[in-house]
Amino acid sequence: MNCSLCNTPLLNKPDEEYYSCSCCKAWVKEKGLYLSPEEERLHYLSHNNDINDPRYKKFSSPISDYILKHFTKEQEGLDFGSGTGPVISGVLKEANYPVTQFDPFFANFTEVLELQYDYVFACEVVEHFQNPREEFHKLSKLLKPNGKLLIMTHIFEAPLVFKTWYYRKDPTHVFIYRRETFEYIAAEFKFNKCEIEGRLVVLSK
Repeated sequence: MNCSLCNTPLLNKPDEEYYSCSCCKAWVKEKGLYLSPEEERLHYLSHNNDINDPRYKKFSSPISDYILKHFTKEQEGLDFGSGTGPVISGVLKEANYPVTQFDPFFANFTEVLELQYDYVFACEVVEHFQNPREEFHKLSKLLKPNGKLLIMTHIFEAPLVFKTWYYRKDPTHVFIYRRETFEYIAAEFKFNKCEIEGRLVVLSK
């Protein structure tokens, strides 16, 4: 099995379900353990993602706050992997920001992927990428010159213990990132800058 991001042969398997990539430093789930598309869809439907829940708004606020601070109402954004409860889109639309939604299960309007945007955001999405190389290539192409890709995910770093970490246990999580993984992505997909603050990652063209 090769890494689904950098294509490096995966030789180190310190966990019964995950390999550790020696190149991009990601944790890569054994492909035989992936859920089927229908199992994955049903798992997402079981989430209680109420867009009016103040806790949900607060959790996703690193992205919405960043957009409201750094972009204008004249600039266009894409909610990539908007899911069943597109809370960030809701916050931005309340502020009269134009936002388009895409989700392979719940808003599969592929024509929106033919356009380009000033910013694209993916909140708790990239850890579900079964083919991250293909997905980050797509995300890079969706951005206008000087555009930004905003990501929220839980990055693995010390002193976390991977085997007992809650993020590893989600059956739909198949690709987990270290800081070095995002640095690899920035270089590989021609981003000029990679900024990481907590769970928020900003990749700038």
